[in-house]
Amino acid sequence: MAKLSPGHLAGRTVAVTGASGNVGTALLRRLTNPKAGLAEVRGLARRRPPAIAPYDGVRWHLADLGEAASEAELAEFLDGVDAVVHLAWALQPGRQPDKLRQVNVDGTRRVARAAAAAGVDQFVHMSSIGAYAGGARGQRVTEDWPTTGIPSAQYSRDKSDAERVVREVLGRHRDITLTVVRPTLVLQPEASSEIGRYFLGPLLFGAARMLPGAVARLLPLPLPALAVAFVHADDVADAIERMLDRRAPGPFNIAAEPLMDADALARALGTVRVPTPAFALRAALHAAFTAHVVPTEPGWLDIGTQAPALDTGRARKLLDWGPFHTGDDVLRQFVAALGSGTGAPGALLRPAGGASLDPGGDPANAPGPRAN
Repeated sequence: MAKLSPGHLAGRTVAVTGASGNVGTALLRRLTNPKAGLAEVRGLARRRPPAIAPYDGVRWHLADLGEAASEAELAEFLDGVDAVVHLAWALQPGRQPDKLRQVNVDGTRRVARAAAAAGVDQFVHMSSIGAYAGGARGQRVTEDWPTTGIPSAQYSRDKSDAERVVREVLGRHRDITLTVVRPTLVLQPEASSEIGRYFLGPLLFGAARMLPGAVARLLPLPLPALAVAFVHADDVADAIERMLDRRAPGPFNIAAEPLMDADALARALGTVRVPTPAFALRAALHAAFTAHVVPTEPGWLDIGTQAPALDTGRARKLLDWGPFHTGDDVLRQFVAALGSGTGAPGALLRPAGGASLDPGGDPANAPGPRAN
């Protein structure tokens, strides 16, 4: 595998769907930087973000990709565009899988078709570790591992199907470079309240924030056997920028070290693990989901216990990529921000009663020596 030559980004027009979310905000921080040399950055979202950096350097279009009416807006959004980064994805309402599929799978089809009709040069599709079939705990897989998903998880099924849709639509257009990004769990402090609302819901999220950190760390953490990794949103954005600059084809696994087992996960959070069978936790999560205590469908636990680990050698070699944040540091920063209700301005990242961080970026996240 030889490194791909950079230099394809300068002077281009790049359009980003889901541009006001977790990864979207991190990517805009890079693409709107004058050093990127882009001619124009366009963003698609359901609601317009605040007129502050990095959003104020973007030409915005508003649409709901789950609706057929978005097709007219997509045609205008992609007119004259060189590259598309498709990040848009709905995580809720988890109790309405058909509605999620309309946005995530049907919406992906709309974006891919509009990109093909617009004659773009490159289509970067944000997939996930969740698209992969299950593997042995801690087994590191390369990008040729089957992307048939984990059948019991809605998110995994939709990620798998969305990849298939993109390949079907764009496979007929050999002049379009198709790039697929498959990251592990993506975190950043600015997105802590957004993620807390998605997965914990207002009741549990509110109760968790009322618990002092010193008390929370005394509580044992019930966890099954697992192996997980994390990556900072800025490191994912760095990888995507390199994919654009090199016009890199194919899939790329993105993750930071270390790969953490359940005991290491508990230690990183400053607490102690109580070994708990996965089936028992799943039953408890199913009961809480059914009772509307949490919005997280039980399939998410299946992803956590069945998804393989990621071999990132292809990204490191072809993109000259490496994360600037270790996964355990990312997790600790995220949990601290989650507990304090930290967020950032905007409809998606808004704080849950805590500090509002600058979405333009934390100086601590500026590129420095690579972590691993």
